[in-house]
Amino acid sequence: MPIAINQEWLNTNASRAYPLREDSSRTPVDIHGVVIPGVQLPNYMIVDFVLTASSEPLPEVYIKYVACVGNLLTLSFYDSSDAPIALLTVNLDTHLANNAYSIIGSDTYDDARGKVVLGDLSRIKYDVPEGSYTFEFSATQLESSTIRPDLRGVRSLQVFTSTTQSEYLYGHVKLVAGNNVKLTYVPAYNAIRIDALSGVGLNADCDCGTGTGTTVQTINGIPIKDLVITGDGSCVDVVTSGNTITIADKCSTPCCGCQELELITGSLKILEVTVTNLQTYAMRLAERIDNFVTNYILTAR
Repeated sequence: MPIAINQEWLNTNASRAYPLREDSSRTPVDIHGVVIPGVQLPNYMIVDFVLTASSEPLPEVYIKYVACVGNLLTLSFYDSSDAPIALLTVNLDTHLANNAYSIIGSDTYDDARGKVVLGDLSRIKYDVPEGSYTFEFSATQLESSTIRPDLRGVRSLQVFTSTTQSEYLYGHVKLVAGNNVKLTYVPAYNAIRIDALSGVGLNADCDCGTGTGTTVQTINGIPIKDLVITGDGSCVDVVTSGNTITIADKCSTPCCGCQELELITGSLKILEVTVTNLQTYAMRLAERIDNFVTNYILTAR
C-alpha cells in the first residue's frame, strides 16, 4: 500500500494535537482536580481554530468545558484567568467532516470573533463517553499562533449637525478644539478627553436660568430640612459623604462566589440545549406511536 504524502492541512491536524498545544494532555479532571482515567479529547475533534481579539495583551485561550449529550457537542472557551470567551454547540447529526463554525465572544470579549473547524466526529461518542467534562488550562491550551490581534480600523469620519453633514474624512484626521472646549490625549486609555470649560474668557457665560437653589425639595413629601435617614443599629448602615448617601446591608452575604455561579451558568446552558433535544425526541416518539396505533392496532380485526 503506498504511503500517503503531502496530506492537506486539516487532514494532517486530525492526526496531531494542533490547534491545541503539542504537549497538552487533553484529559479532564473531577471536582477535586484529579484526572479522570480513560477519557482524552481525540486529535480529530478540532482541526483548526482562529480567534481575533482586541485585548492587550492577547488572551491565552483554552477549552474549559466539553459536553457530549445526545446528538449535541458543546465546547466552552475561556482565557487563562477563567473569564468566559465563547460557547459553541454543534448538532452531530448534521455535522460534516471539516465543517467550520463561527463563534462570537461574550462578556469582556464581546468584540471577539473566531472560527472553529471540527473534523470527522463519527467516532466522538466512542472516544468521549456521554457526559460533561472539565479541563485545566495546561490540558487544553490552544497554540498562541491561533490567537490574532483585531486590526479593525476607522474607515472614515463624518461630522453631523442638526441640518448639515460633512463629506467623509479619510487619512490622518485632526480634532481641533473650539470655544470653551479643551482636548486632552489620555495615554492610559488611548483616548481623547473632551472638556467643556467655564469662565476662561473665550465666550460669555450662558444665563440658562437654572438658579442656585436646592434641586431636591422633598423626599416622600418630607421637606429636606426635616429629613433624617438613620440605620437600625444592627444590619443597616447609613454613611454620608458630600452629597452621597450610602445605605449598606451588613447582615447579608452572598452564598455563592463568581466561580460557582459561572459553573452553574455553564451547566444551565448545557441543560437548556439538552431539554430542547429531549423535546425533539419526544415529538418523534409521539409521531411513531400515532402511526403504530393508526396502522396496526386500529386496522387489526
